[in-house]
Amino acid sequence: MEKLWSKDFILTNLSNFLMAFAFYLIGTTMPFYIEEQFHTTESETGLILASYIIATLILRPFSGFIVDTFSRKKVYIIAYFLFVFVYFGYMWASTITLFIIARMMHGGVWSVITTASSTIAIDVIPAKRRGEGIGFFGLTTTLAMAVGPFIGLYLYEHFDFDYNFYSTIFFGIIGLLTALLIKVPVREIKTKTVISLDRFILKAAIPIGINLLFTAICYGMLFTYAAKYGMQLGIENIGLFFLFMAVGMMATRFFAGKLLDKGYVNQLMIASQATIALSFLLFGIANSEVLFFTSALFIGFGYGIASPTYQTMFVNMGTNDQRGTANSTFFSFYDLGIGLGMVLSGFMATYFNNEFKYLFLICSASATIGIFYYLLISKNIYRIKKNN
Repeated sequence: MEKLWSKDFILTNLSNFLMAFAFYLIGTTMPFYIEEQFHTTESETGLILASYIIATLILRPFSGFIVDTFSRKKVYIIAYFLFVFVYFGYMWASTITLFIIARMMHGGVWSVITTASSTIAIDVIPAKRRGEGIGFFGLTTTLAMAVGPFIGLYLYEHFDFDYNFYSTIFFGIIGLLTALLIKVPVREIKTKTVISLDRFILKAAIPIGINLLFTAICYGMLFTYAAKYGMQLGIENIGLFFLFMAVGMMATRFFAGKLLDKGYVNQLMIASQATIALSFLLFGIANSEVLFFTSALFIGFGYGIASPTYQTMFVNMGTNDQRGTANSTFFSFYDLGIGLGMVLSGFMATYFNNEFKYLFLICSASATIGIFYYLLISKNIYRIKKNN
């Protein structure tokens, strides 16, 4: 069996963790900074933060084309440098307009750096262990999502906010230096690339992308209203919800990838959607801390299986020189789903008079619809169009 944990795979995982850690360290405290620095209302703060998502969605399709057309490592290094630099932009922004410009730059850079990072990871993973490798690579982001916000909130509560920026920049620089050490397998770069829609969006994977929307929308709703729902239920230590989610996600990394490599794609897809549907149902009827945190564990478990399964399916539906496009298409549908979830949940919360449980019951229904959509449409399309 080919070696998975090569030096380059380890370095790729480390650089991705440091990038994601820097991102999530400051991401959870950014609303506080905006309100304190510019004295904005909650709605104004939300619009400023949304500018990041808009830029990400606009540039995400082009990121795949860039990664597939040019040297992946060079693209990764340049994007990593800009990723670190944009945090200086936040610090230097003296007006809301300048801050929004920095925010949109951040979104654009994030769309490229995440596409490049995941594509390089796939390049250094042995083909026969791709599912397992993607699973462990995704684990680095999961760990960053759990540790980053905890450290960020601690710094915010005990120090001046500049320390959040300094810490983010520091870990970003360490990640950039780590990325410089990665040796990416040599591949032929086409000097003349035919410009077509398939260079920006992997058309064959669109049905799978629609499937992803059913679960990504729920993810957007969850991160927008999970904390408020917990407060509504009188739950103490609501922050533990995301820790339990992370534990659930991490638990899947030790078996989901291996099962993917053995060809159990359909089984994992159905199992993940069913777990997500049932866990959101449990979350929606939660009336105690036990149910609240137990559902978090299973939500994480479901998404922990779904994420590498979806990404593996996207990659398998493209050729080797479309890996960047495949990854950017995966992230495009993921970003779109989260964005829709954030927007729709606001309207739904108003409609249901802030009875947040109904949002999560709708999430359960959405994931259930996703199961039937997969069985009736996506499953056969994947079987016919997968390339490897």
